[in-house]
Amino acid sequence: MPNYRYIAYSSDGKEISGEVFSNSENEAVASLKDRGIYIKEITLSEKKRFRLEKEINLSDVFLNLSSMISAGVMVPDAVRSLSMEATGKIKIILDEIYANLIKGMSLSTSMEVRRDFFPSFAISMVRAGEESGTLDKILTDLSGFLERDKEIKDRVRTAMIYPFFMISVSLVLIVFIFSFVFPKITNIFIEQKIPLPFLTTIFISISGFLERFWYILIIAVFVIFFGMKSYVRKNRYYIHKILYQSSIRAVKSLYISRFSRILGLLLKGGVPIVKALSISKDVTGNEYIAKEIDRAKEDIKEGKRLSDVIVFLPHTYLQIIHTGEKTGNLHNAFFKIADMAEKDFRKATDNFLRILEPSIILIMGIFVGLLVISILMPIFQMNQVIR
Repeated sequence: MPNYRYIAYSSDGKEISGEVFSNSENEAVASLKDRGIYIKEITLSEKKRFRLEKEINLSDVFLNLSSMISAGVMVPDAVRSLSMEATGKIKIILDEIYANLIKGMSLSTSMEVRRDFFPSFAISMVRAGEESGTLDKILTDLSGFLERDKEIKDRVRTAMIYPFFMISVSLVLIVFIFSFVFPKITNIFIEQKIPLPFLTTIFISISGFLERFWYILIIAVFVIFFGMKSYVRKNRYYIHKILYQSSIRAVKSLYISRFSRILGLLLKGGVPIVKALSISKDVTGNEYIAKEIDRAKEDIKEGKRLSDVIVFLPHTYLQIIHTGEKTGNLHNAFFKIADMAEKDFRKATDNFLRILEPSIILIMGIFVGLLVISILMPIFQMNQVIR
């Protein structure tokens, strides 16, 4: 969402300035006018927006807010208390929310003004909690979801960083050996004009190429990286479809757990099924699932059951949803699916990491073994020539 900077006049005629986040300039002007602010000048800000998730743990904000509200503290006072303890950018956001609250806005509307920070599903759940009088419980559920989601993201990050680090170190070591160590040893064999074995000849050729044309390797790495990045961006839907339908259990389970958990929370909070699907599709991060959810929404509007239209889920999960529809506990059915999918995800990532380390060690061991053999074989031939 774009960030607009403005110079304007307040209702009492004073010149003021500030920032507003909106989908378009016209929408920004209308939003400010509703707040009694009349635009003199408005421009699109080039400053990069920051994400609240990187600055502060959102789950802590919602949990503390829930605790104070359940203890009888009024919402504006609760937000003000959080703001007084906060620092930096989060303090600015909370101060802005507090200012909107004392003007008569609801918490959900105040959050929507800064929906560049607050996820759309959180805004919808807070609005549902306000309408049903269960705001404190909704905020507790939100806090739990965000905390669980953070744990999963950390697990994914760990699963990706570890192999990347191991492979990068291995490649750097290989390039170093071929570029600096191996040439010094093989020069002795070449000077002695000893017939070299086929394996040694191959390694010498690789070493010579890296020594003379190392810059080509660097250029190739950049070309491959940016080429793949461009290809993924242009074919995101098909790549996401392949990823979801692949035999990689961890990836599929991750997508299903995120979709099911947020949909369950939205349904529990009283958000209508079609709107809940619209919000949850953006949380999955998979364009294939988003397209399938859009198709399912149209079928539901025609009166079809949810368990009959979200066919991208495995049959076992569809049966759980069908049972939830019959018993009137659809949100609990999605919580159950989310728990099952998260369990599969954790198990799959644990197995992956358990297999990865010995695999990399084995590959490096084979490489070092071949390198040693390629050096020892000419030495043995030298000994035979001397004898």
